[in-house]
Amino acid sequence: MNEHLSGKVAIITGGMNGIGKVCAATLLCAGANVVIADLDTTLAETVITEISTDTEKQVQVVEVDVSSPDQCHRLVQQAAQHFGHLDILINCAGLYIQQSALEMDATRWQQVFDVNVHGAYYCAQAFARYAVKQKTDGVIINISSISSTQMMPERAAYSTSKAALNALTQALAFEWARYNIRVNAVAPSHVNTPGIRQVAKQGQLDLSAISSRIPIGRIAEPEEIADVVLFLCSKQSRFITGQVIFVDGGYSVNGSW
Repeated sequence: MNEHLSGKVAIITGGMNGIGKVCAATLLCAGANVVIADLDTTLAETVITEISTDTEKQVQVVEVDVSSPDQCHRLVQQAAQHFGHLDILINCAGLYIQQSALEMDATRWQQVFDVNVHGAYYCAQAFARYAVKQKTDGVIINISSISSTQMMPERAAYSTSKAALNALTQALAFEWARYNIRVNAVAPSHVNTPGIRQVAKQGQLDLSAISSRIPIGRIAEPEEIADVVLFLCSKQSRFITGQVIFVDGGYSVNGSW
């Protein structure tokens, strides 16, 4: 077991499933304590059992709507009080709505931005305010997407929100470097999560066609995304900030359609 994050405390929004859940398991294995923050915590006990194999590791679950600034503030305060300090924030909470830009109404458009952009900002701001006040270093990692640069039909809201998240990553990295807070983003292509499999099952996504577009020839496993997140949390990445790292099997460099 790798313990290079021993004693660190990480908040992971959207940590009850998909990439977020695997990130939680990966950081636990690296020695960190983890706060899983999610809108739906009904399966909390099941998730903790699945990801935690060491009873000495601590996992806290907090129900939170990241679109609420007040709830994001309370999340940070509650996590800090529970563990005594904070070191890492992973903004993994996301909302994916696939709909034509001609048909999407203002409410649904706003919902996507409230979670994917505003929620990441509210959590990052609360985390950074804590770190600055306590005079501690901090690491923030935003989970972006290949959709931030590679356009696909009926993804205008999602793609635009992830592009905004990339810009937010760079802006915060530039502004907060003076406080020793590093901010980076990880932008996966399609990942083999239950959500993606469900979308494919509904006929909204052709995984075979997507895999043929990826030079490596397959979609990513969530552990492959979590490994990059782990690297960005560690001291091995201490001189990296303001970067959007594409973990896409070469998807973004394939110009052959």
